[in-house]
Amino acid sequence: MSTQDLREQLQLYKGRLRVWASDVESHPAHCGVFSAAKVRRDFAVDGWERRYGDEPFMLGVIRDIIVALHRDTRTLTWEGLQEALNEQMARRCDNLHPGQRRYVAHAVEQYMDAHDEREAQHGQMRYITMDPAFGSHGREVKVWALLYASSDGVREIRRLRLKKARSRTEESDRWAMAAGYVAAKMTMQIPPTRIRIVEVGLQDGSIEVVREHSHQEILDLYTTHGQPVIRQLIDPTDYGPGHSCKKCKVAGRCPSLQDLTGCLGQRRPGTSTRSVSAADLELYSKCAARWYLETQCRLPTEGNPTEASDRGRIIHRWLDQAHTRGTPCTEQDVAPPDQKGIFTGTLTEDEYAGAWEFLAAHTRSCPLADSAEVIAVEPPVYGYDATADVIIAARPDLVYRDSSGRIVVRETKTTTQMPVDESDAYDRFFPIPWLINIARTAKDTFGETDTLPRIELEVITPDEARVFTWDVERDQDIVHMAQAEVQLRARSWIRDTTWAPSPGAQCTWCPVQRWCPDAADMGHHAHEQAPPQDEPCAGLPSGSPE
Repeated sequence: MSTQDLREQLQLYKGRLRVWASDVESHPAHCGVFSAAKVRRDFAVDGWERRYGDEPFMLGVIRDIIVALHRDTRTLTWEGLQEALNEQMARRCDNLHPGQRRYVAHAVEQYMDAHDEREAQHGQMRYITMDPAFGSHGREVKVWALLYASSDGVREIRRLRLKKARSRTEESDRWAMAAGYVAAKMTMQIPPTRIRIVEVGLQDGSIEVVREHSHQEILDLYTTHGQPVIRQLIDPTDYGPGHSCKKCKVAGRCPSLQDLTGCLGQRRPGTSTRSVSAADLELYSKCAARWYLETQCRLPTEGNPTEASDRGRIIHRWLDQAHTRGTPCTEQDVAPPDQKGIFTGTLTEDEYAGAWEFLAAHTRSCPLADSAEVIAVEPPVYGYDATADVIIAARPDLVYRDSSGRIVVRETKTTTQMPVDESDAYDRFFPIPWLINIARTAKDTFGETDTLPRIELEVITPDEARVFTWDVERDQDIVHMAQAEVQLRARSWIRDTTWAPSPGAQCTWCPVQRWCPDAADMGHHAHEQAPPQDEPCAGLPSGSPE
């Protein structure tokens, strides 16, 4: 096994390069080594190779069906379109999850309606190709999109989005410059006059024009703004563990990931290289289908957040900003809403009014009041379990060093009913066994230390705050309990490929109920929200944004 730094190995690579427009879009948020390895098409790291599952790529299936329909003359009538669509669904969707199949049928119809709308506005747009690319000598820029052209030289490149089309953003603008460049450079019988870059939202058929320019303007924009980004992402810069780890082809040899081998308690790897957090396993245990459709497939969701999750989001935002100051939270910081508080952070008046009683309770248990030293506020923690072949993610609310020098990892949760004791708190909040297990696997995960950390759970109600404590160094019984809990929850998840639903009362507020054919029919309760409950685990799910 090579001991050479991955960045040095990447610099020595002399093979083919391929930059996708999506790489240009997301590069600033990604790890430099991830981006550099991704564009090097034939690069492989010694001693490890990412294993991919055999499930089909849903957006790819949607795109293939769209292309097939473009070539089918039956689609000129509504009846013919339905007949052709049914045939394509039967041919291409057998291996998809039932929820995916329902979404695919909806998405294709939305796209075809959007296509008709485009033609009604701009005249006939002839389908040219998918995934257009431009380059030579083993270096190319490529776009995952559909390319169309009109008879007067207008080229339109369309990006498919699972949800709604977005109005222009800084990120979509970077994608558009690379996509537009490829569309402008494609060799076609009719030379280009204008280049139009479009997003199509498959949730509702929405259309947004991200950019539209003359042929020369697009080339100039790419030279000025696109090429510099491409040079940056080709150059392997610093490591930056994060959401990109789950897709990185060098993750198993990355020195920036904590060594958490054995953390999941599995004897062998699952079906493919995966990533997981406490939020993933908590949601999976409630309904595997929901976890898969919402977190992995990123299907459009419906409904509003529960009261518990909304409350937790607001309070955690305030705590994050307050603890970043490095000073204790005091009663003066959280005056009643009709007074002027010393520190309200970025909360709106309504958010503060709903949260201040919880925040006031926190001031009576703020750890910084006891000469604590803040190490990190909501630090993202990433590691790799080599036995399970899984990237592990965590994000405790606060890591600090107490007055004795001991590292303490604190999780904070809000609720309307205080746990009876530590056992009750442990059972209700899965992040606790998750953090205990990570700490016992690698003691320096949360900061260099001579002894294993102490894990704390601060539970806040409108009336009080209590801190429950588990000593990973001394309490071996709780360590063994945490190991068993994580092992049990991960055992099914790591090998699951079917993602079966768990129909029941939770279907009434499930955000992906629309796509699940097995959702329980709850009659007149179908649109009720979940009752207020403990704040759910929401810290750093492994799924990446759409």
